[in-house]
Amino acid sequence: MVKRPVLALMSLVVAAAALSACGQGGEPAAGADGALTYAVGDEPETFNPGLQDEHTDPVTELVFRGLTRHDKDNKVVPGLAKSWEVAPDGRTYTFALRPGTTWQDGRPFTSDDVKFTVEAIKDAGADSPLSRNFSMVTAVETPDPATVRLKLDEPFAPMLDALAMGMLPKHLLQGKKLTDPDFGRRPVGTGPFTLKTYKPGQYAELTAFDGYYEGEPRLKKIVIKYVPDDSARLIQLKNGEVDAANLAPQQAGKAGGHRLEVYPTADYRALMFNMKDPVFADRRVRTAMNYAVDREAITKSVVLGYGTPAKGPLDAGPYAAAPGFTFDPAKVSSLMGEAGYAKNGQGMWAKDGKTVDFELTTFAEDSLRVAILNVSATQLRKQGFDVDPRPRPRDWVRKHWGDLQGMVVGWGTPYDPDSSVYGVFASSQALAKGGSNYGTYSNPAVDKALEEGRSTLDPAKRKAAYTAFQKALQEDPPFVWISYLKTINAVPKNLTGPAQRTLGHHGYGFFWNAETWRYN
Repeated sequence: MVKRPVLALMSLVVAAAALSACGQGGEPAAGADGALTYAVGDEPETFNPGLQDEHTDPVTELVFRGLTRHDKDNKVVPGLAKSWEVAPDGRTYTFALRPGTTWQDGRPFTSDDVKFTVEAIKDAGADSPLSRNFSMVTAVETPDPATVRLKLDEPFAPMLDALAMGMLPKHLLQGKKLTDPDFGRRPVGTGPFTLKTYKPGQYAELTAFDGYYEGEPRLKKIVIKYVPDDSARLIQLKNGEVDAANLAPQQAGKAGGHRLEVYPTADYRALMFNMKDPVFADRRVRTAMNYAVDREAITKSVVLGYGTPAKGPLDAGPYAAAPGFTFDPAKVSSLMGEAGYAKNGQGMWAKDGKTVDFELTTFAEDSLRVAILNVSATQLRKQGFDVDPRPRPRDWVRKHWGDLQGMVVGWGTPYDPDSSVYGVFASSQALAKGGSNYGTYSNPAVDKALEEGRSTLDPAKRKAAYTAFQKALQEDPPFVWISYLKTINAVPKNLTGPAQRTLGHHGYGFFWNAETWRYN
């Protein structure tokens, strides 16, 4: 999930208008003029990478580059920096910038842009969720236009990973707020594609940047269409109104004439509890609900095999250590009894006349989340939890994060573990403080482990810290983890270049090497 609320999303009526704008109003057909039109469900509020929370949408990914990048194995490799040195104490990073790099408006990219980016995001505070990645930076030195040096007051293990975030142009943003809406809709970066047209709620059109530092991309144009309804995306794909589309699992067998690119992701679905609600105060009740859900059955019947049952938030990476929960009605009864609950006449757990009564919601436009919502709610009700499943429009949900009782959420990045868990579970990142801890979860043991994980450079100590973190979540669970997902993209059969790697939330990262794509 992107930290900031998204734009009001288009209805099917608006989708039809977008068809006219993109598919039937003069956009090239599949492969013609080297163009690719891709339909996706989620549209961010801004294309400013400094305002996105670890999940970079396709447009931002295509327009921007960071000092570092991630390769096919999600390892950090050079980006706008051709090399770097890290002091033994982890408190100084010195980067040599790639020579001759320019912004898409022709201005040179220099160390002043890096200094501006880091300082702007750090100073943005609650306006930028990524400010947490630069709070330890005490100085940014620019001894010459091609060299930049970061000074830290303490080691920050994910720094190289954090600097994969797109750099910002000082000459366009100096003197403005980081949240400047004009830049967020008409950004200029150093990436392989330039944003030419953006119609909110409809599409973004990008053209190849002939000054890209790795050479001009082979595709001449990429159009990202925003189609939140997955049924509409499939219809547009089958009608030839888009060339490629992100599909739901139940649609995988219906994309005739296209090639499916099915990639693993670090993207999980879970039931999030709002910890401000008294109904979730007792960890034994939350633990019991974890034992009340049959993840294997959901993964088989809803995710249709395009995923795996989830144990915790780091299952997809090398730090995975969550024991997880199995479906166990006996443990449900035992835990609820310990918590002082007994079944009432309706078969619901009750204490002092009150059941474990809460509304569970999700985005109504997302059929997979709705299916997970309904099946999970049915399973919980069978085990005595008084759950009211209630999908709601996406824009409504995003305006009421702090008021929701329970929510089918998604999260996960395939990069450094800090990027996946610090913003979501650290008490310092609570929603009211401008962070991404939407459930306002607070656990001192979790906080301690997360701080240790990001501040030590010792691999063994990092492993121990994230193992302790997952153990603490197991004992005091803020979520009911359900399933990790594979992402399914249907593309033209004659398109070459897409290469599998583990992707992030929403399947973001699919365009990680789009500068190499072409048609046969």
